[in-house]
Amino acid sequence: MKKYNKILVLMLVVVFSLVLVCAGCSQGDTDTTAKGDKKITVTDGLGREVVLDKAAEKVVSPYGIAVQMMFTLGAQDSLAGVGSPMLKNPFFKAIKPDIVDLPVVGTPQEFNIEQCISLKPDLVLLPGRNKELVDNLEAKGINVFGVVAEDMDELKNSVLELGKALGKEEQAQEFVKYYDDTMKMVNDKTAGIDDKDKPTVYLVGPMGVLSTCSQDMYQNYLIELAGGKNAAAELKGGWVDVSPEQVINWNPDIMVAVQYTTGVTIEDILKDKRWQGIDAVKNKEVFWFPSILNPWDYPSPEAALGIQWLAQKLHPEQFKDLDMVKEADDFYKKFYGKTFTELGGDLTSQEKY
Repeated sequence: MKKYNKILVLMLVVVFSLVLVCAGCSQGDTDTTAKGDKKITVTDGLGREVVLDKAAEKVVSPYGIAVQMMFTLGAQDSLAGVGSPMLKNPFFKAIKPDIVDLPVVGTPQEFNIEQCISLKPDLVLLPGRNKELVDNLEAKGINVFGVVAEDMDELKNSVLELGKALGKEEQAQEFVKYYDDTMKMVNDKTAGIDDKDKPTVYLVGPMGVLSTCSQDMYQNYLIELAGGKNAAAELKGGWVDVSPEQVINWNPDIMVAVQYTTGVTIEDILKDKRWQGIDAVKNKEVFWFPSILNPWDYPSPEAALGIQWLAQKLHPEQFKDLDMVKEADDFYKKFYGKTFTELGGDLTSQEKY
């Protein structure tokens, strides 16, 4: 009888142990499944929630600023379709030579929806201002992220949310830290400058010398962050056309032409008889806004460099210790693996982007 009881106890111990092991295995399987099935929810620049089954591995975007953010995050290999202008972009080609082989989906203004759908993307990145296109694609069952970055917080939030969507959260945090550190450095140096001593800046826009940025644009915000005053800050509506009389009346202290302007060079501005009475022209304070690789005035990660460059132009004494080439080299090396100089960047060149 005692022998029988011992056998029974032993059997019960074995059975109980097996139950525990199986329960542990089951729990382990449940955790793995839960992790594998865990969805990613991000909020785009339009305040929309975008739910992904997993980090996006196939991304389509005709929007250069969104693609620039992807490169900064180290997610360029997730690109499955791009806009036609990107095939000519020297920076994109230098970092990702095979970008020229990717399918083309047009531009944000002329977007090929059928081509996009045929690529079966996990995520499409569009300008937030193209709300109708965003809604159209969403109605077709496509995950769409509307990118909005017209001020510092919007730019940082876009990068952070894209970092989540692309599985690049650490890289996104690194960029935001760099941006915040940069803004603190610039603010510390310009905080004591009285408003009356801040130079007036006229930004020559994409359509030539008589187009400029209004108060609604990131470029206006960039000028203010750099310690300047936008000559056209009273205007609204994005890029705006102005008259020669307005420019003369504003009498800017400095004129800066964006790399993507058309029909004008720095020499043209300096020689134009209409502008000979303007302080910026009289003092030869007329420049190209860097860079020949990619525009630093865009609401994109390189804006952190653009703010420093412009601040140094506006307040050379306060920023006399800033080595802009070294700063650019360090930034590009950190986020793109090659220095600004190695990629062909040159802050003295007037070659256009």
